[in-house]
Amino acid sequence: MGHIHLATLPSSRQWRQVVALLDARAAAGDIVSASANAAAEDLASAAQQPALAAAVRLLALVPQAARADDFAAELRKIGLDVPNGPMLGDIIAAASRALDPMHASGPGNDWDEIVRRALVGTLSSLIGDALPGQFEADAMDVQGAAVKLGRPEGFQRSSRAFFGRLLSDTLGYWLDRALSAEIGEAGRFPSFAARDAFDLALQQYCAEATRIIREFSAAWYSKTLFRDGTITSERAAAFSAVAMKKIGAELARKQVDRA
Repeated sequence: MGHIHLATLPSSRQWRQVVALLDARAAAGDIVSASANAAAEDLASAAQQPALAAAVRLLALVPQAARADDFAAELRKIGLDVPNGPMLGDIIAAASRALDPMHASGPGNDWDEIVRRALVGTLSSLIGDALPGQFEADAMDVQGAAVKLGRPEGFQRSSRAFFGRLLSDTLGYWLDRALSAEIGEAGRFPSFAARDAFDLALQQYCAEATRIIREFSAAWYSKTLFRDGTITSERAAAFSAVAMKKIGAELARKQVDRA
């Protein structure tokens, strides 16, 4: 499969419909829904890209590595180059490097970058929020916060957060190109506050569309670890494909509901 360059979407018929809604100053929900419809085909294709499976595998295995006495050694085994006693910044930087498009066999693409940001943002948020403080935390605190995400309910939470961020960042990537010219008296948003409100509506829409992840992620995680003892790239790819298919179906359902 060739690289996916999201910048090509604005020329599509569906994207022109989004622009028409912006020009008509349509409701935020209508614009977001139309954007999701415009993105559906590319999102389905992107589900097959290796970057997504790699990110899901790391999301699943970083907490498992935290169960070991030597957290750093286990992180290295799953491809994260970290120092001994890794802090959150070390883990985030290593995860970012692991998904760096320049480390792939060919040139990077827009989707790889969005996946990388979604993984880094999810790990940073979920582990960081469980730490006692940015300056008070030590390596043991980081390991303790990470290990909590290794329970089935922890993966349920992290996987939904990841796919919600992934969807929001994907739609935002396309929308930002048009919305940047829509702020002002003559635009769709009379102020930056109005634009912020739109962004919140986008995040809420994506959170609702990815709620379906909660229904099967915990069971998949515990079953796969019990059966295989780990999460392989193949298993992560299969999970990602199912997740994206379910998200696509939910987006389609939401589109029908708004019709």
